[in-house]
Amino acid sequence: MKRLVSTAVMLLFAQQVAADCQAVADNHFLVDEQGITIEAITYNSHNVFDLKDESTFWLHRFANYTHKVTREGVVEDDLLFHTGTPLVRADLAETERLLRSRRYIREAEVRISHYCAASNSVIVNVATWDNWSLLPTIDFSSEGGRSKSALGFEEDNLLGSGNRLSLEYKRDSERTGVNFVFFSPNMFSSFWNSTAAYSKNSDGNNYQLSLNRPFYRLSSPWALGFDLDRVSEDVTEYDAGEEYNSFQRQRNHAKAEFGYRLDTNSHNIHRLKLAVESENVKFFANAETMLDFPENRNLSSVWLEYEGIQANYRKLFNINSFNRTEDFNFGWQLNARLGTYNKGLGADRDALFWQVSTNKNWQLSPDLYLLADLSWLQRQFDQPQYLLSTHWKLVKHLNEYNSIVAKLTLDKGKNLFRDEPLYIGGDEQLRAYPNYFQSGESRAMLSAEYRRYTDWSLWQLLDVAFAGYIDAGKVWQSDEQDANTLDSSTLVGIGAGIRLLSNHSSRGTMIHLDLTRALTDNDNLSGVEVRITATKSF
Repeated sequence: MKRLVSTAVMLLFAQQVAADCQAVADNHFLVDEQGITIEAITYNSHNVFDLKDESTFWLHRFANYTHKVTREGVVEDDLLFHTGTPLVRADLAETERLLRSRRYIREAEVRISHYCAASNSVIVNVATWDNWSLLPTIDFSSEGGRSKSALGFEEDNLLGSGNRLSLEYKRDSERTGVNFVFFSPNMFSSFWNSTAAYSKNSDGNNYQLSLNRPFYRLSSPWALGFDLDRVSEDVTEYDAGEEYNSFQRQRNHAKAEFGYRLDTNSHNIHRLKLAVESENVKFFANAETMLDFPENRNLSSVWLEYEGIQANYRKLFNINSFNRTEDFNFGWQLNARLGTYNKGLGADRDALFWQVSTNKNWQLSPDLYLLADLSWLQRQFDQPQYLLSTHWKLVKHLNEYNSIVAKLTLDKGKNLFRDEPLYIGGDEQLRAYPNYFQSGESRAMLSAEYRRYTDWSLWQLLDVAFAGYIDAGKVWQSDEQDANTLDSSTLVGIGAGIRLLSNHSSRGTMIHLDLTRALTDNDNLSGVEVRITATKSF
């Protein structure tokens, strides 16, 4: 009965709109938005699959039937505008970006649907397309006499509420454990988010508790956050991809921070953050420890950070992913943090530290993009520690279906913590080589890649693309590492393969199926190898 009443009200409203207001094509029909208000907001929520598609079959109908579409109230909680308020088109665009950042929403469109001349107002329609959000975990494997298994599930949109729930059981040759995670992105319609996570493992328990109200929008006047977590994990040291030592690391961390926006009348964003942070890291021997392990450290601190943002967001395609909308800021972004490790908070010593980072994207021509970032971290210990890093990506769109991408990564470090070296090797870095193939205090990596996008889709579940690439990289090791490792030469690898994008999944995973060859004298890597990996990017 309630649904019938709601439908009748919507029909009456639609008839009134048709009579009094004029449909418009897009958000840019207005030369001046001054004085215009928002008369009404309508919603159009779409299920996971479009059942009108000719390729639809029973699987898509079953998925839509069993999926709970994101509730209208959940979408409404993320809106940065309300009925009766002045129209600001930038708020519509920012709401789109916020909705797209939710894992359970694949795409969002916030646009003016009607202009009402009599009241000088508009009607805004909010359209969303859901992702499939229930993801089972089933993993059974055995390699080299070692077996591992995992069984569980993760639901990113519990009953259409936007909340995330994960339960998982894991078992391998070294430990067993049960993991639980609950995350609420928008508690009580307040933009507060919370996380509660717990892992009970045979070798120790981990947990995470957090409550945060972030700068959820550019004009947010303040932010507040509290975090508490503990992580116990094994750290392995490698040489040419082979393990030569292992130890356990236990990290206990807590943080309280407050942020405030400065100069609220400025078009650019200026913020300050103040935080007190406790970080205590301890190391222990485990069953695989063959050598020594690092000394314990306590990095408890208080710090102040400035953040400056020039907001110039654009929607792009085929940059880090494909067949999906990607939001990029083409304005400058700067973060500068100054702090002190404090014995009064439990730190090992009193010492200054600072960290500066900047990001900038450029459109050099209609089909050429340059994305860059630079960061510098300095700790003023007795032996000063620093890490300077920069990443550059050049994307050239040859046409709708073809791109060339070049990437450069440079890192220069000194006196880095032994358990946090710079690695080279693996799908995100040097793809023809195993993960953690080399490690050190400085590295350089360069890659060139050709990408071919297609309109092919496997059962509306996996979008298909192709890639061919050449990677090169080198690591410079510390004196201590030189005593334990054998190979520090420049590495070169080539590869080609298929990219399968899980285009209706809240995880947005991209599966890489590659044939790779490491151009090296290492006998263990002399042939062509088949690699299957899952990542978030191309």
